[in-house]
Amino acid sequence: MKKTVSILIAFIFCVSCSKSNSETPTPTPTPITPSPIVTVTISPLTTYQTITGFGAANRMWGTTSLLPADAQKAFGLGDGELGLSIFRVRLSSNQSEWSIILEAVKEANKRGVKVLASPWSPPAALKDNNSDIGGSLLPQNYTAYKSYMNSFINYMSTNGAKIDVVSIQNEPDWNPSYESCAWTADNMINFLTAPGSISGVQVAAPESLNFNQTFTNSILSNDSAAAKISIIAGHIYGGGIAKFPIAEQKNKEIWMTEYLLNLNTGNTGAPAWGTYSEADKWDESLRMLASVHDALSNNWNAYIWWYLQRYYSFIGDGEQATVNGEVLKRGYAFSHFAKFVRPGFIRINAAPPAGSSLKISAYKKDSQTVVVIINADASAVNNVEINGLTFTSGTSYTTSLSGNLSKKTLTVTNSKPTIDMLAKSVTTLVLIN
Repeated sequence: MKKTVSILIAFIFCVSCSKSNSETPTPTPTPITPSPIVTVTISPLTTYQTITGFGAANRMWGTTSLLPADAQKAFGLGDGELGLSIFRVRLSSNQSEWSIILEAVKEANKRGVKVLASPWSPPAALKDNNSDIGGSLLPQNYTAYKSYMNSFINYMSTNGAKIDVVSIQNEPDWNPSYESCAWTADNMINFLTAPGSISGVQVAAPESLNFNQTFTNSILSNDSAAAKISIIAGHIYGGGIAKFPIAEQKNKEIWMTEYLLNLNTGNTGAPAWGTYSEADKWDESLRMLASVHDALSNNWNAYIWWYLQRYYSFIGDGEQATVNGEVLKRGYAFSHFAKFVRPGFIRINAAPPAGSSLKISAYKKDSQTVVVIINADASAVNNVEINGLTFTSGTSYTTSLSGNLSKKTLTVTNSKPTIDMLAKSVTTLVLIN
């Protein structure tokens, strides 16, 4: 009897277990909702300006210029190289300093890079205060100053170096306590129309501090002065990015020839560069990229950063924990334009989706289309689809806080690649038709 009871209890227990298990509901998987497609429409038949290039400046004072090994990193198109196509140098007011930049200019020439020479001051003897700092060029010396510029161009040429563009004056509307010279728009018009000419190069003007439209348009509105220049140039400190309709009407190229962001570390008493996080530095690099995008979107032809080799710039100089000669993340960021949007590319229309904060621009030449997308937001944007193009292959390059020019072969379906934009990143698509 005892054995029978035990068996019965075991049977009841098993039935209870079976019933309990059968009444436990099976969890229903939560459906994964795909991210909506973010459509970018490219219109290759809607064209804008031709790109002249992207560049940076030699160190302007002292005896240190760009070395051959660093020139290859700056101007080359291989892995770990930046593809810059413009090099800015100083046209010194002292002839004894001309030789300092000679080899650096030759290195640029070897790689087909355009060289822009900008003076910070005419020779002191030609000015009203007999100093390199401040003062103005005397009107009776306008022709002599043109001769001085020609002597510089000829010196470079005689020694195997080529200057492509000469500016009249760096920041004529700024009065700093270092090498400088003040010019009004009338001064510059009178200089341009004075006897003599600057020979064998393109001439750029006025290189004002924040691309002052009044200054620029005054020169362009004088037909005689406008005929003497090929390039409208300016800087964007404190603003200045806008369309220049008169420059476009008169077929002048528009160049941004200097800008600098360095987390204000150059200011007296400011925290050192090394005290900032890499995230802070990258956020500022994204601001730099946004300024490039905005300049190009206003039909500008060229964008030139300040020092090429500096701890806050494209190649390290050994200061602030950088390695001298090492390509820096900011350099990789800038190369998303410089390395892939080459001289001769034409900007075409690129329309981001309504309400999107993505900055998108597109360029074409021959069988290649390049699309640059900047996502400065703290969140990713997935399923970005490129419409409006016909192509057979493509490659994407992405730089973010965690990687530099990370390369990926795109899967092409019906000429509509879809990519995911990482948070705080820049991606360049190179599409071949």
